[in-house]
Amino acid sequence: MNKPLTVLVCTHNRADLLRGALESLEGQSLARARFEVLVVDNASTDATPTVVAECAARARIDIRSVREAELGLDAARNRGVREAAGEVVAFLDDDARPRHDWAAEILEGFERHDAPILGGRVDLIWEAPRPVWFSDPLLRYLIHCDYGPEVVSVTSPPWLYGTNVAFRKSLFQQIGLFRLDLDRKGESLMGGGDTEFFKRAHASGHRLLYLPSLVVRHLVPASRLTRAFFRERLLYSGYTRAAVGTERTGVIALNCLLFALGGSLCALAATALRLAGWPAASFVQERRMLLGAGYLYYWMLRAVGKVPPPRLEAWTS
Repeated sequence: MNKPLTVLVCTHNRADLLRGALESLEGQSLARARFEVLVVDNASTDATPTVVAECAARARIDIRSVREAELGLDAARNRGVREAAGEVVAFLDDDARPRHDWAAEILEGFERHDAPILGGRVDLIWEAPRPVWFSDPLLRYLIHCDYGPEVVSVTSPPWLYGTNVAFRKSLFQQIGLFRLDLDRKGESLMGGGDTEFFKRAHASGHRLLYLPSLVVRHLVPASRLTRAFFRERLLYSGYTRAAVGTERTGVIALNCLLFALGGSLCALAATALRLAGWPAASFVQERRMLLGAGYLYYWMLRAVGKVPPPRLEAWTS
């Protein structure tokens, strides 16, 4: 008998983090007979196969793996969705740790709600203290998500987060899989694959719900609490928003214009605030400039034909 839930963990060269994710899934309250764990090894060259084999041999839950040779998060996700045995497919990042009732709450959520996509809260596990320049608007770039204590119908960006989301598998048969031209490939910070999918699902008339009872914790290493990391992350975020079209075309053009005309003013304001002893306010100004630069970079590349065309992978049985 097929298990109703497949927990999909996509990974690339992060064997130690993967081990922690698989060990955390052993503590789920949901009965073993009701879910499986499917690891998609996305062209890893480290000890990932060994870690999966060791965890599968001693685990009290069912763990299996497949290898996807095409590098890219969405290539791995698409492979996992096709291979999943469950009618429900839940995504968990290799650096996320679910609460003990997470898997059970997913299945109960689909029983209670008529929606093909359910997402939940993402808390952060800090490896190091927050820097003085770090302000709350930056939390979303570390994949923090908290829409409050009630069930929320999500109808606009920032949508849900791919580190804690579950789907009815039949949805992929209806609207297709993830676009292959978006999201991370190897160490890249490119995003947008899940955002584009959520936008497409909503446009097709499907409901997306946030359930506060679905809780995972996401690791934040010290290496991601640097200005250098956030500068790269914000540039990619601006590029991604333009590529996915999460803003209206006119709004994107306005952002590019504001960057072109006001970049130096933002830089001047950031410098003044930093010198005045307000580092958090300073980085807010820098954030706006970096997002605008990402927008502009996308449109410059598109103007000269350097943006790859969308690669939407359709479901084929």
